Amino acid sequence: MKTPCNVIRDLLPLYHDGVCSPESRQLVEEHLEKCADCRGELERMDTPLPTAHPQVNERTVAAAASSAWKRGRRRAFSKGFVLAAVLVAVVSVLVGTWIWVNSWPMEVTGRIVETQVDQTTGEVTYVVYTTRGKEIGLLLEEDTWIRSYFDTYTEQDFLDGTITDSLHIYAELGSNKETIYNQDGEKIPAYPAQLVEIDAYQTPDFMTLDDGTQVEVWQGHRGVLYALHDGPELLDVRTPTGPDGTYAWGVDTLGHLPQKAQDNILAYYQKQGLIYDTQVELERAYQEYLQWEFSSPIPTQILRQEITPTAANAEVIYFTTTIERCIDGGAVSIEPHCVPFSKETGEAMELQDVFLCTPETLIQTLLSHSNIATPELEPEMIDAFRLDYVTIGQERLGVTFPDGTLPSHEGTATFRFSYDDAVTWLMQPWAVPGAE
Repeated sequence: MKTPCNVIRDLLPLYHDGVCSPESRQLVEEHLEKCADCRGELERMDTPLPTAHPQVNERTVAAAASSAWKRGRRRAFSKGFVLAAVLVAVVSVLVGTWIWVNSWPMEVTGRIVETQVDQTTGEVTYVVYTTRGKEIGLLLEEDTWIRSYFDTYTEQDFLDGTITDSLHIYAELGSNKETIYNQDGEKIPAYPAQLVEIDAYQTPDFMTLDDGTQVEVWQGHRGVLYALHDGPELLDVRTPTGPDGTYAWGVDTLGHLPQKAQDNILAYYQKQGLIYDTQVELERAYQEYLQWEFSSPIPTQILRQEITPTAANAEVIYFTTTIERCIDGGAVSIEPHCVPFSKETGEAMELQDVFLCTPETLIQTLLSHSNIATPELEPEMIDAFRLDYVTIGQERLGVTFPDGTLPSHEGTATFRFSYDDAVTWLMQPWAVPGAE
């Protein structure tokens, strides 16, 4: 259902200031893509208000008003009931919109670029460059809750405004909007901070891209953030997880195996290390930034590597290393790499040894016993298929085609096949998940 323009225009000030919730932001941006009028309204918010006013003759205004009243008093009376009804409807929409907008907290993420401390009152205000490309002020109050993930940057130091290092924060804001001046003398909106989380700090290191551009490196509690100076955050690389400490429903974990098997599997993955190149991923994110055509800032790309157990039986356990790239919570591409291990010794095996057929026979058999592939897509899947795309799951066998491998499909394509007779006949009996 299309969102009415009057609802979107109520949200535009919050969107313009970069403090609306992710749900509201998505709603506004979807509407702006199709509505030129609302895009124009957003652009007008950046237009300075005129300071000069034309001079008006008071007698002329009074005479015109008196004449208009005499001519329109009968019509005004007859239209009163209609106007009253319209007013009630407008008020109802506004009240409903206010309740809807305020059902989520206003959230911002970004980097602190300025600290202001009132020497008279001791009040502390931080200027934040948000991931939405706007500067806003954070007004600290007595009940502002500060959470720091680093011992170096304490909650009290943040409340006192004594931290001078560059910090990255997440904040939840109140709705009372004020105005402050930044160090350049520009007016920016400011909001009372209800919650502030210090989640990253800038390191002295830099990454240099192929064209010579330097990228800042920020150490976060969940990984490393790469950002352009006074620009967008390009890439958020999360700390890799697994194989220990990860699990899947209904599958043995690493801790269930004999110690010898655990040690060998850990050694295998320690030798494997990262299966992506950070420099390559950063170049990819930078090129996407250069080609970004929308008016809103480019969202930060998140990169994760996770190793999890995905299937097991009495003899073998399968671990899958997954590389996931996503923007704003939506998966952009997923690349799984599945490896079978002996549960007794932890010795790694080749995925090819799991099957009794060639990769060509495997994909043709899978497609012939399923109805998920369209006639146009099926020959593309057969041509692009590699055994590396297979993931052994406890309930189903998965095949993931990375972004760009299927010409008629945009993005990553994943298909899952149940372990019916057609599939299990292609596998070694000892390799079928769940088999005793």
